[in-house]
Amino acid sequence: QVFILDALAQYDTKDTREAEMIIERVVPRLQHVNGAVVMSAVKVILKNVERSGRSETTFPIYRKLAPSLVSLLSAEPEVQYVALRNINLIVQRYPTLLQHEVKVFFCKYNDP
Repeated sequence: QVFILDALAQYDTKDTREAEMIIERVVPRLQHVNGAVVMSAVKVILKNVERSGRSETTFPIYRKLAPSLVSLLSAEPEVQYVALRNINLIVQRYPTLLQHEVKVFFCKYNDP
Protein backbone atom coordinates (compact mmCIF):
# COMPACT_ATOMS: atom_id res chain seq x y z
CA GLN A 1 0.00 0.00 0.00
CA VAL A 2 2.88 2.35 0.74
CA PHE A 3 4.29 1.94 -2.77
CA ILE A 4 0.90 2.59 -4.34
CA LEU A 5 0.37 5.69 -2.20
CA ASP A 6 3.86 6.97 -3.07
CA ALA A 7 3.07 6.50 -6.76
CA LEU A 8 -0.16 8.45 -6.26
CA ALA A 9 1.80 11.23 -4.57
CA GLN A 10 4.01 11.57 -7.64
CA TYR A 11 1.09 11.48 -10.08
CA ASP A 12 0.20 14.86 -11.57
CA THR A 13 -3.54 15.35 -11.66
CA LYS A 14 -5.20 16.92 -14.68
CA ASP A 15 -7.72 19.06 -12.83
CA THR A 16 -9.10 19.84 -9.39
CA ARG A 17 -11.88 17.25 -9.71
CA GLU A 18 -9.36 14.46 -10.18
CA ALA A 19 -7.29 15.70 -7.21
CA GLU A 20 -10.37 15.74 -4.98
CA MET A 21 -11.34 12.24 -6.16
CA ILE A 22 -7.89 10.93 -5.19
CA ILE A 23 -8.23 12.59 -1.78
CA GLU A 24 -11.61 10.93 -1.22
CA ARG A 25 -10.19 7.51 -2.12
CA VAL A 26 -7.13 7.88 0.14
CA VAL A 27 -8.91 9.21 3.27
CA PRO A 28 -9.76 5.70 4.61
CA ARG A 29 -6.02 4.95 4.75
CA LEU A 30 -5.70 7.54 7.52
CA GLN A 31 -7.24 4.94 9.87
CA HIS A 32 -4.73 2.20 9.01
CA VAL A 33 -2.78 0.37 11.72
CA ASN A 34 0.55 0.75 9.95
CA GLY A 35 2.15 4.15 10.53
CA ALA A 36 3.92 4.09 7.15
CA VAL A 37 0.58 3.78 5.38
CA VAL A 38 -0.82 6.67 7.40
CA MET A 39 2.18 8.90 6.61
CA SER A 40 2.00 8.01 2.90
CA ALA A 41 -1.72 8.79 2.89
CA VAL A 42 -1.03 12.16 4.53
CA LYS A 43 1.58 12.88 1.84
CA VAL A 44 -0.86 12.04 -0.97
CA ILE A 45 -3.61 14.13 0.59
CA LEU A 46 -1.42 17.18 1.21
CA LYS A 47 0.01 17.12 -2.31
CA ASN A 48 -3.43 16.83 -3.87
CA VAL A 49 -4.87 19.55 -1.67
CA GLU A 50 -2.20 21.86 -3.06
CA ARG A 51 -3.18 20.82 -6.58
CA SER A 52 -6.88 21.32 -5.89
CA GLY A 53 -6.31 25.00 -5.17
CA ARG A 54 -8.43 25.11 -2.01
CA SER A 55 -7.19 26.78 1.14
CA GLU A 56 -6.75 24.97 4.43
CA THR A 57 -9.64 26.86 6.03
CA THR A 58 -12.18 25.82 3.38
CA PHE A 59 -11.16 22.21 2.92
CA PRO A 60 -12.72 19.85 5.51
CA ILE A 61 -10.05 17.17 5.05
CA TYR A 62 -7.74 19.03 7.43
CA ARG A 63 -9.97 18.03 10.33
CA LYS A 64 -9.38 14.37 9.48
CA LEU A 65 -5.60 14.71 9.18
CA ALA A 66 -4.94 15.94 12.72
CA PRO A 67 -6.26 12.88 14.63
CA SER A 68 -4.37 10.53 12.32
CA LEU A 69 -1.10 12.35 12.90
CA VAL A 70 -1.67 12.50 16.65
CA SER A 71 -2.48 8.78 16.80
CA LEU A 72 1.02 8.03 15.52
CA LEU A 73 2.38 9.46 18.77
CA SER A 74 1.05 6.51 20.75
CA ALA A 75 3.25 4.01 18.89
CA GLU A 76 6.77 2.81 19.70
CA PRO A 77 9.46 5.42 20.39
CA GLU A 78 11.07 4.93 16.98
CA VAL A 79 7.78 5.55 15.20
CA GLN A 80 7.09 8.52 17.49
CA TYR A 81 10.40 10.08 16.47
CA VAL A 82 9.68 9.73 12.76
CA ALA A 83 6.12 10.97 13.26
CA LEU A 84 7.30 14.02 15.21
CA ARG A 85 9.87 14.89 12.55
CA ASN A 86 7.20 14.68 9.86
CA ILE A 87 4.66 16.58 11.96
CA ASN A 88 7.25 19.32 12.43
CA LEU A 89 7.62 19.69 8.66
CA ILE A 90 3.88 19.56 8.06
CA VAL A 91 3.14 22.19 10.70
CA GLN A 92 5.76 24.51 9.21
CA ARG A 93 3.84 24.42 5.94
CA TYR A 94 0.31 24.29 7.43
CA PRO A 95 0.50 26.10 10.80
CA THR A 96 -3.19 25.78 11.69
CA LEU A 97 -3.41 22.04 11.03
CA LEU A 98 -2.89 20.95 14.64
CA GLN A 99 -4.21 24.00 16.45
CA HIS A 100 -6.87 21.97 18.28
CA GLU A 101 -4.43 19.18 19.19
CA VAL A 102 -1.76 21.26 20.95
CA LYS A 103 -2.28 19.70 24.38
CA VAL A 104 -1.06 16.33 23.07
CA PHE A 105 2.45 17.78 22.73
CA PHE A 106 2.79 18.88 26.36
CA CYS A 107 4.74 16.67 28.74
CA LYS A 108 2.81 14.82 31.42
CA TYR A 109 4.03 14.18 34.94
CA ASN A 110 4.57 10.47 34.24
CA ASP A 111 6.41 10.82 30.90
CA PRO A 112 9.91 9.38 30.88
